[in-house]
Amino acid sequence: MIRLILVVVLVFTSPSATALDDLSLDVGTIESRGWKLQGIHIALTGLAKKPQKLTLTIDKLSLPLPVDDLNLINIQCSSFTWQNRELLCTKGLAKMRSKRWQSQAANFSFHIREKDSTLKLTGLQLAGGTVSIDAEERNDQWQIQINAKAVNAALMQKLLQQPALFKVKDGHIDFKLNASGSHTLIESFTLTTELNGLTGQTKDGRFATEKATLESRLKAQKNKGLWQWQSHSRFKSGALYIDPLYLEADGQSIVLDAQGNWNGWHNRAEIQYASFNHATVLALSGSVIAHYDKNVKLEKADLSLRSDDLQKLSALYLKPFFEQTALEGVSFSGTINADLSISQDSLTRLTATVNKLAVKDAAGRVKVEGGVGTINWSNNEIFNQPSRFAWQQLQLYALPIGPSRLLFLSRTGSFRLLEKTTLPFLGGIIAINQLGWQAKKQQEPDIYFAGSLNKVSLEQWSKALNWTPLSGTISGNIPRVEYSNKTLSLGGEINIKVFDGDIKITKLASSGLFTDFSKFYSDIEINNLDLDQLTSKFEFGGITGKLSGFVRQLYLENWHPVTFYAWLGTPDNDDSRHRISQKAVKNIASIGGGGASDILSRSFLSIFETFGYDKIGIGCYLHNGVCQLMGVKATDQGYAIITGGGLPRIDVIGYNSRLDWNVLMERLKRITASDKVIIK
Repeated sequence: MIRLILVVVLVFTSPSATALDDLSLDVGTIESRGWKLQGIHIALTGLAKKPQKLTLTIDKLSLPLPVDDLNLINIQCSSFTWQNRELLCTKGLAKMRSKRWQSQAANFSFHIREKDSTLKLTGLQLAGGTVSIDAEERNDQWQIQINAKAVNAALMQKLLQQPALFKVKDGHIDFKLNASGSHTLIESFTLTTELNGLTGQTKDGRFATEKATLESRLKAQKNKGLWQWQSHSRFKSGALYIDPLYLEADGQSIVLDAQGNWNGWHNRAEIQYASFNHATVLALSGSVIAHYDKNVKLEKADLSLRSDDLQKLSALYLKPFFEQTALEGVSFSGTINADLSISQDSLTRLTATVNKLAVKDAAGRVKVEGGVGTINWSNNEIFNQPSRFAWQQLQLYALPIGPSRLLFLSRTGSFRLLEKTTLPFLGGIIAINQLGWQAKKQQEPDIYFAGSLNKVSLEQWSKALNWTPLSGTISGNIPRVEYSNKTLSLGGEINIKVFDGDIKITKLASSGLFTDFSKFYSDIEINNLDLDQLTSKFEFGGITGKLSGFVRQLYLENWHPVTFYAWLGTPDNDDSRHRISQKAVKNIASIGGGGASDILSRSFLSIFETFGYDKIGIGCYLHNGVCQLMGVKATDQGYAIITGGGLPRIDVIGYNSRLDWNVLMERLKRITASDKVIIK
C-alpha cells in the first residue's frame, strides 16, 4: 500500500508539474494486507511556494482482521506530508463506523512506512463517553490500545443492536484494552475494566446487579494454541445477585483472583489457582479443571475453605440453598477450615475442622452449642481416618443431651461409631454401644443400633415434652435394632424399667418404615407397674396397686392399630394396697359405657373420695376396626372392670362389649383433655 501511494505522489510533484499552482488526484481504491482505502483524493496546493500544502481525503478505511468490523469514514488530513518513502498525517479528522453504529468526527492521525504503520484516534465520542485508539503494525505484527472513559452502558448496548443476555438499565464503563497479534490472530491482550453504578439483569432473572461497582483485570497470552491467563476482580459496592445468592459489598469488598489456561478447541479450562475472599466471611482457594459445552462439568477440583464468621457465611451463602429443603431454617455460627476434592462432579474427599460451632434450627429440630472437632470423609472404601466431634450442649427437638463426644468413621455413604460413648440425658445416661449407617443405591439405607438407658428422669422427660408430669426414672437395655431391606428387626428383646416395674418388648419388626405405607409388629409384656406413680400426675384420677398385662400380635399400618390382643389388670399375686379415686372410677366407667352397679356404694359416691377394690382389669381384641372388650370377669349384664374389696367398696360394670376403635379413642381423648366426664 505505501509503495502505491508514494508512486502517485511522486508523479505529480515532478519538475514537469511545477508550472501549476494546484494539483489534485483521485486515486480510487488501494488494498494491502487487509487494509483497504476507498475514495482516495490527494490535493497539492501552492506548488510555487515552499512549503507546499498537501491534503488527503479518504471516503473509507477498512481495517484488517481481527478488527475488520470497524471502518474509518470521511477521513480528512489537513496536515499531510511524505518523505523518505513515508506517508504521514499528523492532523486529521475521521468518523468511525461499524455494522451497527457510527460515531461523530474525532481527531485522527496515521504514519505509513514500508515495514510499519501507526494509527491514532482520539476524542472519539461514544455512548456519552470518550474513546481513544492507538494501533501499530510492524512486519505483520500488530498491537492496538483502546481506552474508553465514562461510556454509558445502556446506550452502548443499544448501539451494538445485538440480542443481549444481560439487559443493562444504568451504569457507566471505563475500560482499557491492550492487544497484540500476528496477521489475523490475537496473541495476547490485557483488559482492565471498571463498571460504576451498573444496574441490570438477565432475561431469566438469575443474574442481576444493582448500582454495582466492579473492577477487573484480565491478562491473557496464547502459547502453542493454549491461552494462558490471569485475572483480578473486585466487587466494591452495590448489590449482586447470582441465583440463589444475593451479595452486598456493605463496606467489605469481595475479591476474586485466578490464573490458568484455556483450550478453545477442546472446550477445556484449567484454573491453576483461584482465590475468593469476602472479608472474614469466606476465603476459598484452590485449583479446578473443567470441561464445558452446554453445561459445565468439573473434571477435578481441590479446594480449601476458611471462615472466621460462620454466622455470616450461613446467612449469605448457605441459607439460599437451604430454602425449600430439609435444612430450611438451619443456621450456623463459629469457625471452619475445610479441604475438599471433587472428581467428575462428585465429592471424593472432605476434611473439615470446626470450632465454637453453634447450630440453630427455626423449627426446633436440633440445637448445638460449643461444638468442636474434625470431620474426615472419603469415597474410598478403604479410607480409615477417624472423625471426632464433641459438644457442650446438644438438643434434639425438646430433649437436651449434655456434654459428650463421638469418635466415628465416615466414608462412601457410610457411618460407623468406633467406640462406645455415653450421653448425659435428663439426669441419667444414654449409652450407645453400636451405631452404624450404610447407604444403598436406589434403596433405603441399612441402620443398626445397640445401647441402653440408665435412670433417666421421667419428670424431666415429661416436662421437656410438655406432657403431664411423671415421676420416677426409666432404665432399659436395647441389645440390637437393625433396619435393612426396608425392614426393622430386633435382635433379642428390649427391657425397660419404669414405674418400679418392667416392660419387655419382643418380636419387634417393621417394613416400609420410611414410606407412605409403613407396617409395624411387636409383642409387649408389662409386669408390676406402680399404679400410684403412673396415675398420680394425670387428670385420669389416682389408683394405687400394681398393673400387669400384655399387648400381643400388635400390628400397625401407618402407625394406626389394625389388630392386637391386649390385657391390663391387677396381677394375681399383688398384695399392695388397692385404692381408687372417685374420679378414676368415673373415667373407667366411661370407657366401658357402664357405671357403678352396687346400689349401696353408688349412694355414697358423693361422700367418699377413694374406694377399695379387689381387682381392676380391661382387655381388648381389635379386629376390623372394632374392639371386643372384656373385664375381670363376666356378669349377667356385661363384664366387671372393677370388682370391689374392702369398705367402702365399688364395682364397675361395662355394658358395651363391642366398641368402635375410633369411638374408644375419642373417649380416652376426652378423659385426658377435660375434667368433665359423663358416665353413660
